[in-house]
Amino acid sequence: MSYQTNTENDRQIVHVERQGNVKYTYYDDGVVKITRYKAKRKVYWGRIFAVLIVFVLIVMGLVQLIRVTANVLNGGSTDSQETKSFIFDSSQADESSVQDEEVTVSDSADTSTESQIEEETQLQASYSQMSFKVCLDAGHGDYDTGATYGDLTESDQNLEMAQLVCDYLEQCGVTVVMTRDEDEAVSNSDRCTLANQESADFFISIHRNSTDDDSEQSNGVEAWVNNNQPVYDTALAQSILNALESVGVSQNLGVKYGYSGMTDQNYQVNTDTVMPSCLLQLGYITSDTDNELYNTYKEQYAKAIGDAIIQTAINLGVVDESGTRVLNEQLISDGKSTAVLN
Repeated sequence: MSYQTNTENDRQIVHVERQGNVKYTYYDDGVVKITRYKAKRKVYWGRIFAVLIVFVLIVMGLVQLIRVTANVLNGGSTDSQETKSFIFDSSQADESSVQDEEVTVSDSADTSTESQIEEETQLQASYSQMSFKVCLDAGHGDYDTGATYGDLTESDQNLEMAQLVCDYLEQCGVTVVMTRDEDEAVSNSDRCTLANQESADFFISIHRNSTDDDSEQSNGVEAWVNNNQPVYDTALAQSILNALESVGVSQNLGVKYGYSGMTDQNYQVNTDTVMPSCLLQLGYITSDTDNELYNTYKEQYAKAIGDAIIQTAINLGVVDESGTRVLNEQLISDGKSTAVLN
């Protein structure tokens, strides 16, 4: 290219040309000016960014390795959810992404907590497909509150426990008949009639005991059976008490026969039911010790009662270990001669 009008020190530039990084300027007096330029270096931003990412990941990995090692040495957890949370907290992701990930981790933690609570409060069935029938009787109800102590009402706790036992037995495949499943009054005659008509193999009446005596002996669990001392009924009652004792009770008062204070009499539920039966006194509602145990172990008590009933059914030949029914007819008590099959 030519620059006819440009001048430099009163000289005229007659021609300029470039060859690579060198510029040649020709003047009219024959002088040639040579100008060398340094080559312009290209900046590879992509490579630089990639190197930075690799560096950050290496640093994060080292930090995480140190953290996991410290947790292991201290007996801590190396849970993958903790690692995931750390990675997202360390990265410079946008705020919404971080929040989304934190919600995911939190939801997972909540699920884990809920699973743990469910495992503790809804105990797994020890048996399955047990082919027999049980009648559960929640004592008292409605205006007939039974014993009371402070804000505690026996009829409410009887129903609570009966429902817990029912839920557990049904998990095991047992058919359950409830004499009441709400706060209602049911006569003792109707309770017995229902159990007989439904051809239940066992009858368990659930109660809480009470006393006006403040002595230390006024606590513990017991079970009442017909004073004819039927073997089947006694086996049922003893099995339940042993199971409860293995969970934890203030004391096991044992199997008792007849009626409290009158051994020549019987509770109606132990005379008018044709199947093996017992009236269970699940601790004293007037005992702070028994109440604390009840509140602490109510789910475990329910499982213990259910397992004891099932084991009794197996021992008496109603079903075999797999739950298959062996007895062709309803199980009838071996010692309640006054009972009438309705």
